[in-house]
Amino acid sequence: MSRRSHGASEGGEAALRLRAALDKYADGVHRLREPAAALDADLPAAVTAVYRLFDGADLFHEALILYPNASWTRDGGRMQVGEMGTDALWVDMATGAVWRMEEDTGEWLCEGTQFDRWLWGWVEAEAVLYDHEGEFRAGVIGPQGDLNEGTAIEHERRLLRRDRSAASPRWRLARALARAGNIEAARHELELVVEEHPRFGWAWYDLSRLSEALGELAGAREEALAAAEADPHYEHAGFFLGWAARLAVLAGDEPARAELAARARAADAALGQRQLDGARASLEAGEIDAARELVQVALAIEPRDLGALDLKKLIEETPR
Repeated sequence: MSRRSHGASEGGEAALRLRAALDKYADGVHRLREPAAALDADLPAAVTAVYRLFDGADLFHEALILYPNASWTRDGGRMQVGEMGTDALWVDMATGAVWRMEEDTGEWLCEGTQFDRWLWGWVEAEAVLYDHEGEFRAGVIGPQGDLNEGTAIEHERRLLRRDRSAASPRWRLARALARAGNIEAARHELELVVEEHPRFGWAWYDLSRLSEALGELAGAREEALAAAEADPHYEHAGFFLGWAARLAVLAGDEPARAELAARARAADAALGQRQLDGARASLEAGEIDAARELVQVALAIEPRDLGALDLKKLIEETPR
């Protein structure tokens, strides 16, 4: 059996299970268009399988909008097929992987390895938030306005149940576990992420933070370096190097700090000032821990910066 025909077989099954999951909801929760009359032959099998069921949809009162295939936009090897809130949803035309481009950060996040399996898992995950009438469930929002920890953990686990290799859901699961205080479980999930997606810099960075929390400074520095080296041309590679320099300071390793600081400045000449500006903003917002970390990065890069030294003193004198 060819790779494409095997994908089509799997895709057909996942798409049918997706449709069954959608049919459990009351009328009006989802709006599905008629099946596509014609589709390009070069589409990934996982996309074709879904669009043979419906040519675009509004799901969970437009929480996710899938465009009809006539409205898709191609950009290189990717196709924009819909939107989630303000974020654009794209599919890799070669692999069928699903990518979300965050509007507020500009980050590209790999949400799933196959469009049909991702969408099936997403519908099942949203059931944590919505009942069968499409009403938002009580108690899923925490005091800060985000999903509470238990809800966030269950949501990502349901996504992963249908697509175990998806990078972003496992990354978010790890972060939710860490917020819940389950550090070892969070680290295990992040290790799975970076094993399969070694170029995912933020997963390496979060792994570094967890290692630091466990007192493993050497491992934390190695992971921060791995974050920087995952993609040396990434816009935040300099920050990851600055974070590694901060960890060298905490370990009392001045030669390593100097070498890492030089690499961070070479990657991003304005990095130190931006960390300082971010520390001031965090302090004004009452986020003392974040302000302390950012000023530590600034000082790791420029140890004699008078503004950073003054801000460090102010942070130390600020009551929580």
